[in-house]
Amino acid sequence: MQLDKATIEKLAAHLESAELEARDVLKITDDYPQMDFEDAYAIQDTIRARKEARGNKTVGLKAGLTSFAKMKQMGVDVPCFGFVSDYMSRPDGGDIKTSELIHPKVEAEICVVTKAPLKGPGCHVGAVMAAIDFVLPAVEIIDSRYRDFKFDLKSVVADNTSASRFVIGGRSRNVEELDLRTLGVVLEKNGQVVAMAAGAAV
Repeated sequence: MQLDKATIEKLAAHLESAELEARDVLKITDDYPQMDFEDAYAIQDTIRARKEARGNKTVGLKAGLTSFAKMKQMGVDVPCFGFVSDYMSRPDGGDIKTSELIHPKVEAEICVVTKAPLKGPGCHVGAVMAAIDFVLPAVEIIDSRYRDFKFDLKSVVADNTSASRFVIGGRSRNVEELDLRTLGVVLEKNGQVVAMAAGAAV
């Protein structure tokens, strides 16, 4: 780690306030170029602690940069990780107030609900499959707090991987019934198809 505890707490307050007040900020590595990934996750952990101290529940974990194309674009070979809180959830068919957000973007997701804890390192795929209860379709609304969506990977990790809102679909399926590699998604806007993909892309 390159940053002291006081700086980590200051940056966590800075980024979380930007989220809650829906205002953009410059990426934090502009002022702290020496920060490393351990610092970035420490800032994210502090944001989570701030939310939980106010009574918000952490209801899930999320992975970012899961597509191989995006990893290559960002110059990394592993995804990054964040969390979602209860207040970020919206019901299937519900409304999302864009006035509460800065510059939201929509991503289709596969939501995996587990029934047993998982812990690495050395977590085998068989253990993962056994721990899955069911899967659901989901939509994530990401909303980077960084001006014009300009950030580096350390800054986005610290900003909780742009977590903002999410919607979970109502139809659950057993993972054994599905081939997640060929599972397709069609994203529509006002009835018009704007994107299509398959699970193998991530």
